[in-house]
Amino acid sequence: MLSTGIDIVANSRFSNPSERLLGHLFTNYELEKGVQKSEYYASRFAAKEAFVKALGTGFIPQVTPKDIEIRCDDLGKPYFVLYNGAKERIKGREISLSISHEKEYSVAMVVIL
Repeated sequence: MLSTGIDIVANSRFSNPSERLLGHLFTNYELEKGVQKSEYYASRFAAKEAFVKALGTGFIPQVTPKDIEIRCDDLGKPYFVLYNGAKERIKGREISLSISHEKEYSVAMVVIL
């Protein structure tokens, strides 16, 4: 079964985020790798939203934003590292992620096979 999810986020939503908000939405890895740019956080949040849309659950207690981590390979291609309920719900399925951003918006698309 194929499922897709897409999300768009205004970069301005992350122009001056509180530490509490960042700690609620992003893993320690993402915070350490973060370049403190609104595009970075907006694109990662869009990817997390697109993932739960493709999953068909939205954010639920078993799948939180911190259960979904976005990393990039040596060529800059983004991919997911999943934890807890997010990992359990994806077992045996492949995931494709694409992220893009420009001055005002960030967008992400997820395909789950």
